[in-house]
Amino acid sequence: MGIDTVLYGLSKSESPRDILTTWKNSEFDMSGFKAIVALDNYSKGAYPSNLIKYLKSGDTDFIPYFHSENLYFTDDQLLNEMFSSEENVEFPVDYSIMVDTNYASYIHQFIKSDYSDLDNTKFNTIALLIREEFRYDYWFYILENSKLVDFDKAFDLNEFKKGHSDMHANLVSLELFKSIDSDAFKNNEGIKYTISKSEAIERADYLIENLFCGEGGKEFFHQFSFLQKQMKLFLIGMLEINFKSGKSAKNKLVELFDYMNEVVGAYLDREIRISYEYFKKNSNLKIFNKIQRNGKIDGLSELLSNIAWDFVAPRAMEFFLRLDTEGRFFLPFFLSHDRGLKEVLNMYDAKAVLYSENIGPLTVSKIGSVEYFESEKCKIDLNYYFSPESLRKRADVLDKNRENIDSITQRKYEDLLSAISR
Repeated sequence: MGIDTVLYGLSKSESPRDILTTWKNSEFDMSGFKAIVALDNYSKGAYPSNLIKYLKSGDTDFIPYFHSENLYFTDDQLLNEMFSSEENVEFPVDYSIMVDTNYASYIHQFIKSDYSDLDNTKFNTIALLIREEFRYDYWFYILENSKLVDFDKAFDLNEFKKGHSDMHANLVSLELFKSIDSDAFKNNEGIKYTISKSEAIERADYLIENLFCGEGGKEFFHQFSFLQKQMKLFLIGMLEINFKSGKSAKNKLVELFDYMNEVVGAYLDREIRISYEYFKKNSNLKIFNKIQRNGKIDGLSELLSNIAWDFVAPRAMEFFLRLDTEGRFFLPFFLSHDRGLKEVLNMYDAKAVLYSENIGPLTVSKIGSVEYFESEKCKIDLNYYFSPESLRKRADVLDKNRENIDSITQRKYEDLLSAISR
């Protein structure tokens, strides 16, 4: 229970002193935990300086995880170093920019010198990745495209490459792109690779073999596959409530809380807020534009699956935030040209994240849940939804979903179709 108090304290922190007080006074054992907290009035920016100007340039495809670049970092080791040293403590902070599937394909087109689908924004962003030597990764691309892989089937490398040639080609291009000589590019000397195409193929093959051709990657992908299916189940319920109910946005929200408790088996803070904005705006969110009452239902299930992957994006950023990298702390960013996805990612102002090797990441927003719902005058009994009884109920539902998620989703999807067709 004490960890809730810590999260609340971090969410209310306005200065480093507030964070240290929360940490020091915690009744919860904070050993092994790390925290990153955004402070609006803190003067030390943590983002790469060459990235900040693009983040502040308005309509950009770069999306940060935190709502501010002024970040304070802490853990027990860092605190010990601070209090035992008379000098400023310095420590490395790593970062990476996750590319979505579309940007992976744009980079592939760039490598192939096929610029037909690359408008100025996409082309200039790709050029920025080279010129500024931004660190990027393609983990979300791999995660999203794992939906095309049958993990019940055993693959050897050649069989996988034959059946998933597009993924392999994209990974080869991404490896080549990563090796482009930035100085030569900036000096208008064209594209010069620092590895050969055969080396890029070897690296792509190595990655595929380790992730898809053995048992090692299955657990990793199954974890995210289930999360995506839970997101789809949540979205189906949100849409059904919206189309079925003639109630106000506030009352629809109460129904959605019950749906999370009884059907999804998880409280999704980020997603519940996006849903409320969706209810308020009468479905006027770009990501849901194609889903309308009495609209087309052909391909709707696939569309919802794709949107669910978009909703997984911040969760993927959180997952990789806690992994060992070159720095003691890691900052995730996302790169997408999808206006709907960018809108969704920017709707949740992440204030602080707390995590350890075994717990989290646990994220709180700039405006806490209680304050958010109170400001909207929503009568949500959070004491009930976070009571021991409700927590046990959600845990039981979640266990059942792990066994029957596909059949549960199909049943609820049929309810959604009925609601849309009314």
